[in-house]
Amino acid sequence: MTRLSIERLEKRFDKVAAIRGVDLEVEEGELVSLLGPSGCGKTTTLRCVAGFEAPTAGEIRFDGEPVTRLPPEKRDIGMVFQNYALFPHMSVRENLAFGLEMRKVSPNDVATRLADVMSMVQLSGYDERFPRQLSGGQQQRVALARALVVEPRLLLLDEPLANLDAKLRDEMRFFIRSLQRRVGITTLYVTHDQAEAMVMSDRIVVMFDGLIHQVGDARTIYDHPATRQVASFIGSSNFFTGTVTGRDGALIRLDTSFGTVACGSGHEVTTGETATAMVRPETLELSPAGAEGGFSGTVGERHFLGNLTDYRVTMADGSVLQVQGSANAAFAPGEVVSVSLPAGRAWLVGEASA
Repeated sequence: MTRLSIERLEKRFDKVAAIRGVDLEVEEGELVSLLGPSGCGKTTTLRCVAGFEAPTAGEIRFDGEPVTRLPPEKRDIGMVFQNYALFPHMSVRENLAFGLEMRKVSPNDVATRLADVMSMVQLSGYDERFPRQLSGGQQQRVALARALVVEPRLLLLDEPLANLDAKLRDEMRFFIRSLQRRVGITTLYVTHDQAEAMVMSDRIVVMFDGLIHQVGDARTIYDHPATRQVASFIGSSNFFTGTVTGRDGALIRLDTSFGTVACGSGHEVTTGETATAMVRPETLELSPAGAEGGFSGTVGERHFLGNLTDYRVTMADGSVLQVQGSANAAFAPGEVVSVSLPAGRAWLVGEASA
């Protein structure tokens, strides 16, 4: 297994900075996802690690060994592309054997490795089929097998599920994660799908505008986003501003236009400072009007979503909060309600530094 180190990585295309000083360590056997919107720099980072793009500055190391100036074929990586990049004129067996033959692996070893990897991706018996004879999910597994059969030091995946339908995409998330754990290979995974990243990753790297905003496991990034951009991109969020008026133990009192909220925070704030907090819709609770400890609001919209009901509640100051609760709740549009928030579930978020 290999440890990947990315140090002060920069990449410019003419005057456009695609990556602006990325630092990242991926531990042996870890699956780390680069997550963010289009144009955030995640794919450019992956391509620099693969050797398809030459960095403008910075270093890339495998187990401490610099590989920044090595061509892709000298880096001993396995790569899975969004479009799979299978050779259409070759059978499954020929697609898988190609990389081994280029490495001059003996015929006996080729046969053994092909049998092992075909079993691993559950495609035994598909050796002589061509890509056009396979489903999207099967093609994706062939692409994975082709990347793994050469026994690379590092596995790189560039949005490999983007072309699959929703149900198959869900299935393949678990398949890839299970396979990666079984093989134990260090993996860097690029996606713009937050659910995909949260299901599959040991850690998630959230990127915007060529910068890393936060690195952490799924729960940390969801519950305690470092910046407003992270909170907006991961899940649904309500934002409100207020003035910091002090502390209650570890919690920070934030006076807002609809009441005082007890917030958690990952960064230092001072009394009198204006701050922004976020809270997830499922954290808020609705009760009949006048409930103790709640803030008064009026239900504006109600939408049944199957497993839950989604509300838009207009607060006394005119702001609108999204609240998600039990599908069996019966608060009607126009009804005055009480909105309560458990202490510490709101989280103060900062702005990213340029």
